[in-house]
Amino acid sequence: MIFGIGVDVLSADRMRQTFERFGERIVERLLMPAEREQLKRTARIERFLAMRFAAKEAIVKAMGTGFSHGIWIRDVGILQNAWGKPEVIYSPRGELVRRKLGIGEGHVTLTDEAGLVVAVAVLLRAVRSARAKKRRAQLQTGARIKSKTSAKTKSKATSKRPGKPKARTR
Repeated sequence: MIFGIGVDVLSADRMRQTFERFGERIVERLLMPAEREQLKRTARIERFLAMRFAAKEAIVKAMGTGFSHGIWIRDVGILQNAWGKPEVIYSPRGELVRRKLGIGEGHVTLTDEAGLVVAVAVLLRAVRSARAKKRRAQLQTGARIKSKTSAKTKSKATSKRPGKPKARTR
């Protein structure tokens, strides 16, 4: 089930100007350590920064928090896996907020064209335990829910043999 969807559009020129003005300071302020490692391996620094900034904006919009309510810009991030697919990552503080909100997996897609960078994020609700899923399904279908105590009582009642007296212990 979807928790939230976020979209962000950014002018690549805006990030180029910001990088020219602030240089390494914007990198330190914007990127998580793992993202900085990936930045070292890229030839197009401004594009990389613009895509990461747009992705972070889209993620926090999908969370419904923006960069407030306990989330900072370095609390969410994007890493490319071996195939180049962007994957959502969280700092320890971001992970806490994510769990508190009940957010599970996150998916992001990024593109750039005609000087614009576009990021779309889809966050899913956290997966519940099998027991919680079963209970929810029973509630939705109106099925009768057996409690543990009634199940135990029933099993004791059916295990007695009729006609035989119960043995006494002292």
